[in-house]
Amino acid sequence: MFEKLVADHLRSKHGKVEFPISTDDITTLIERDVTDLDQYADLTMYGAGVEGVTEFARAGKPRVSISNDVHRFENRLRTTLTHEYGHVILHAYLFGLEQRQLPVDGKRKPNAIYCKRDTMISASKTDWMEWQAGYVSGAALMPKSYLQKIVAGVQHARNIYGACEPGGANGEALIQAVVSEFAVSREAATVRLKILGHLGREQAIGNLFT
Repeated sequence: MFEKLVADHLRSKHGKVEFPISTDDITTLIERDVTDLDQYADLTMYGAGVEGVTEFARAGKPRVSISNDVHRFENRLRTTLTHEYGHVILHAYLFGLEQRQLPVDGKRKPNAIYCKRDTMISASKTDWMEWQAGYVSGAALMPKSYLQKIVAGVQHARNIYGACEPGGANGEALIQAVVSEFAVSREAATVRLKILGHLGREQAIGNLFT
């Protein structure tokens, strides 16, 4: 779903699909589906570490705010933007249909999701809205079919068969290839490779013929 969404957006803008997707292309993608995208918001009032907020309306499109602090790191900004876009696409209906409201504390609003850096990429599945948004971020920045081509090249060059240990030389080669090709952080690349089964417990025998 998200690979097609991103590919269609790039094709409509540029007539072709190439990665890494630029930050400007991510921004225009989000702006299409929100009423407002504030990329330089002061979110400190919502607590330490909050870097993205998606606020939902009973009717109409959501509003997204990105912390001004995130702009110091380009990859972090791209991750935050695509993470909030995940909330926009996946969770707006929850607030539209059921007048859903989340627990509030302090200055937080009941119709908004507040996202911290610590859980944007690797939230547990029990925090299901954050987990889903994190998955969308990975899928948007590193679409599966495009990532598979990069992985296949590394696997062929290094005679890799099956999953690799993240801390081993082959795992490191995969991570670096994805970081370089998709302009993402090392953490984001590692999580995406694990989700798609390319990083994990290495097989005892690497080659059927050796």
